[in-house]
Amino acid sequence: MRAPASIAAALVLALAQAPLAGPWLAPAYAQGAGQGTGFSMTPPIPGYGGGNAPASGSSAPATSVPMTPPASSGSAAPSSSASSPAASDSLSAGAAGGPNFSIPSFPTPSAPSQGSTPFAMPSGQAAPAPAGRSPAPSSSSAWIPAPDAGETPAQTQAGQARPVNPQQAKPAPYAQAPAMPAPSMPAPAAPRSTPPTSGAQAPASPPTSATAPTWDMNQSSTGIELPGEPGAPAPTAAPFQMVPGQPAPVITQVPATTPVAEVRKRPDRFLIPQRRMIFAGEVASRAWVFYATQEEANRQASFLLSYLSAVVVMPETSRIRVTVNGQALIERPIAASQEPAHFEVPIQRGTLRPGANLIRIDVVQRHRTDCAVTATYELWTEINNEGTGLVFNGGRPPLSGGLDDLASVGFDQYGVTPIRIVTPGPIEGGGSSRVLRVVQGLAVRGQFPNTSVTIADSQTGQTPPGGLTVVVGTASELPRLMASVPNEARLRPITTLLEDDRLGAPTLVISGPTAADVDRAIDRLNAISIPRTDAVNTQTLYAPNAPLFDSARSVRLGELGVPTQEFSGRRFRAEFQIALPADFYAQAYGNAQLLLDAAFTAAVRPGSHVDVYVNEQIASNLPITASGGGLFQRERMQIPLRNFRPGVNRLWLEVVLDTESDARCLPGATLPAENRFVLFDSTEFSIGNFARIGRVPDLASFSADAFPYNLDGNPVAVVLARQDSSTLSAAGTLMSRLALANGAPLPIDASPASVTLGERNVIFVGSIDQVSSSVLDQVGVAETARTNWVVSASGDENRDVGSSQEYDNVLERFRSRQVGDSPPPPGEPRLDQNTHEVYERWRGSVQGHSSLYTIVEGFEGWLERTFSINFESFRLQEGRRSLFEPPPRTSVLMAQGTGPTGSAAWTLVAGRTPEALAASMTRFTSDAVWNRIGGQAVAYQVASGDIERRDIRSFSFIVTQPLSFGNLRMIAANWLSINILPYALMLVLAGTILGCATALLLRRLGRPS
Repeated sequence: MRAPASIAAALVLALAQAPLAGPWLAPAYAQGAGQGTGFSMTPPIPGYGGGNAPASGSSAPATSVPMTPPASSGSAAPSSSASSPAASDSLSAGAAGGPNFSIPSFPTPSAPSQGSTPFAMPSGQAAPAPAGRSPAPSSSSAWIPAPDAGETPAQTQAGQARPVNPQQAKPAPYAQAPAMPAPSMPAPAAPRSTPPTSGAQAPASPPTSATAPTWDMNQSSTGIELPGEPGAPAPTAAPFQMVPGQPAPVITQVPATTPVAEVRKRPDRFLIPQRRMIFAGEVASRAWVFYATQEEANRQASFLLSYLSAVVVMPETSRIRVTVNGQALIERPIAASQEPAHFEVPIQRGTLRPGANLIRIDVVQRHRTDCAVTATYELWTEINNEGTGLVFNGGRPPLSGGLDDLASVGFDQYGVTPIRIVTPGPIEGGGSSRVLRVVQGLAVRGQFPNTSVTIADSQTGQTPPGGLTVVVGTASELPRLMASVPNEARLRPITTLLEDDRLGAPTLVISGPTAADVDRAIDRLNAISIPRTDAVNTQTLYAPNAPLFDSARSVRLGELGVPTQEFSGRRFRAEFQIALPADFYAQAYGNAQLLLDAAFTAAVRPGSHVDVYVNEQIASNLPITASGGGLFQRERMQIPLRNFRPGVNRLWLEVVLDTESDARCLPGATLPAENRFVLFDSTEFSIGNFARIGRVPDLASFSADAFPYNLDGNPVAVVLARQDSSTLSAAGTLMSRLALANGAPLPIDASPASVTLGERNVIFVGSIDQVSSSVLDQVGVAETARTNWVVSASGDENRDVGSSQEYDNVLERFRSRQVGDSPPPPGEPRLDQNTHEVYERWRGSVQGHSSLYTIVEGFEGWLERTFSINFESFRLQEGRRSLFEPPPRTSVLMAQGTGPTGSAAWTLVAGRTPEALAASMTRFTSDAVWNRIGGQAVAYQVASGDIERRDIRSFSFIVTQPLSFGNLRMIAANWLSINILPYALMLVLAGTILGCATALLLRRLGRPS
């Protein structure tokens, strides 16, 4: 024990001599404590958040020893002495032991910045607190900033230095550094006898040769309001200057500043054509076309991009790239997991073109930590619609001119084009027919991906961004509808885009001297047809256009917008789309083919596979069984045609790669490495000949191109359940979507004679309460739908899926799936179930599980899962007719059937109320929902986005193509594949006839043996 005692005694003796070596040792201590420990050595200034110093005239309990020497070195440093009895017990005049340093627990400061200020504190002094302050806790002392070299104290206190307020003082070990002699400094001036007033002049600055240890105080906010930070209180009292021989500086009152929120630029024109655009997985891309006018192409513009990404996306290896007409505008790392990122880049002149412009977004994403294939489903980047678009210098040029600029109207931040129709007087008579004709011509000419039609009056205000106001009336009616009446309307039929002082821009005026001239102007608007011989026009939503397979055809992936791609990740995905005609009839037989050209390296293990999805359902699988790498050359993948539907079909090729390195997942394994897979654009998709004949009812054909209402060219009878603006708005939104799908406006008769409806193709639109029972029976809807449809008009129909309430509902459903659904309280009805679901639940609970019926039902389920066969296929004729009952929370009901004579199609589109139907129709006709419509009836719920579909039980054929032998053979093959029992009976009958004929021939021609 003698050696440790000797060391302790030597240490105590060295520390006891510290006052004698103050000018040399103190700077070393201060430098070592401030930089060597990595902590800020500044206690709180009196009055700012932390502990408060004792009042003037009293000494604070000394629990820490100041470590910064006075600015002057010309005089001996004052001896360090304790100022409390507690300290004197352990340290007698600084010679009995080591000091107990108190260090605030702040983040590690960076290198001193330009705005940092050194702090000076002489030993043995404590800072008094402002009047009214209570004594500070004994764990902190008040330190006052000393001026920098060459800077006056007044300048320092005026706001250039930002003192730091510690959150909690903690004891720290000694910061030991070799003692360095301080440079000689002149003696300070004699101290003044009275403290300076607020108007006193600042003392002279110390020599610039004097240096003091500094710490960087320009750190990020610590959650405490500090002087100099936004929202921090201004100093209220001048602290004492602790340097002997110098007066205390004066602190200038600094008013508190209120943080100003950064104002983000709002696009003059939005560019995202749908409500939400999400890029999921490791690689994803999307391209579409937008139209620009000559003025927009000539004006200087900037591109705004805003997006939000998942927190697991690694910014170092994930990138987003935006190109317009092949010119790269933005290529940035993806780093926006907390809040949306915002970028603005100028567009070079000549990049935008008058007319069509192709925009493409490519996203590459990698996971931060996980190498599993399942982790790739956590990767996503969502484009912020409200922050993405074009900004023009001086604002967007107003649209004015002819009908050729209608495509440049665009859409709003939700991808919807609001169309406001302003008409004079009531809508009865020919008013509704004009509205329905006008909105069809606008949809086809503008190629709007999603429209929302409203019937408005002249007091609706300015045209919303991305919207269009249409004024329809004679020249004498225009003055009460708008402010700027074109003079040409009094002379001839006109269709003119202009900017109106009352309605804003763009405003389309359809007018003429008389009502007949107005109809001729509408005919001019509707004189357009987009050919559908080779492709379906989808470029304003997806580019390139979907090729139309109306017969045998093969298309390379390069023509479908999928280039040759090399891949180093775990799950590769490439999307494309194709279109089929409305009379496509091959759901039960035949296959499409994908001739795959690809290669994989030796790193890919057996068990990897290539999948093909059609309309979000897996349709084909190709396992990778070879090891050591391989090459696919026109490898055939069979895709059953039952996965396709009339209209546009979305397909994607997905490759799941399993490797040894991903199984180990060592640190850095998620970083890009050598490519392990390549897909060549020479891969082909092909479909052979298939049967072509139309069916009624079939809502998939109806949504594909308004089939069968587009066949004979006769006017389509549109019956409104009530002649009001809400019902007409819903019908206008529906007809604009049908015209866009058809590629041309449909002739309309909005006032048909009731006696002729039985033999005509009719579309009924309105509230379910106002639809007659005979119409409900013809389209196969139960009469009880009137009473069981319980959702109010102000409920789910008007709820935004992207709102926080919907997010909470989705989160709650996810939690329910994790922990299991809890049953509702006894006696409380479940509104999310229909009669069929309740019946199945009661049947399962009442019937015994060992009954013969249960065994047969299980066998039927196995047949349906394995061979897509159910007992309905074994019926020779249709059983008892059952009517469709929509779920209680249905927003839009669409059902189709035949008329009373059986020779025409009747289609019903209904809602709970006219207002609810008009509000829900915009979402119902959006591309994400419209391409999922099929069967005999569908019920759509806006709140959840779910579609309940009723399959076709019975139908009638409509001949659309010549009944050649080849077409008849394929029609029979598809029908017999659906109806198995007739097929079996026909086989038995054919075999019986063949046997009888053989026996008869042998009896006459054969010889007995």
